[in-house]
Amino acid sequence: MPNRVERARFDDLYALVSDQLGDGRYRPGDRIGLKDLASQLHVSVTPLREILSRLVGRDVVTEHRSEGYYLARLDARDITELYSLHLICLNRALRGDLRITPGAESADIWAVFRRIVDAGGEAIVSDLHRYLDDRLKLVRRCDTALFGDAASAAITLQRVLLEHNLDQAHDQIRAFHEQRIAAAAEIALMFGRGTA
Repeated sequence: MPNRVERARFDDLYALVSDQLGDGRYRPGDRIGLKDLASQLHVSVTPLREILSRLVGRDVVTEHRSEGYYLARLDARDITELYSLHLICLNRALRGDLRITPGAESADIWAVFRRIVDAGGEAIVSDLHRYLDDRLKLVRRCDTALFGDAASAAITLQRVLLEHNLDQAHDQIRAFHEQRIAAAAEIALMFGRGTA
């Protein structure tokens, strides 16, 4: 069983790999060179293979036996479903006994969403949210290119949550997601071309 330090290193490496897959280095369907990525990150292929296998389970990466790993493809329907399910997760978290406490404001809307889900305290919602967050990470750069940085939305949402105005929080979260659902075809095109 891995100790806490090993677990933290693995989690950091997982986050790093996940970020690299979402930053546009790879286009959908591109092969992820295991040895090249391991060399680039200064790690052995063993933990990298485990991370990519986990990302296969999250539908971020696909594995073709004896060929390797590839960045998953997402079409407009996939993107619509992902944002719709993400909205459902957040709405579910907001239904509970939500305890958002004052803390450092974040300009990252996705960090605010994670905070909402964590505060909701439901393990199944948290697990589903992590799955959706990993998949949506692939298209966030396209999202930002289309709609700009969501920093002001993140700060406004946090203030509303601290005021315990859940109706307004629902409205803001719904508007954020509906805007992206309506643009799913455009997001898919940008993602597929590797632009943004």
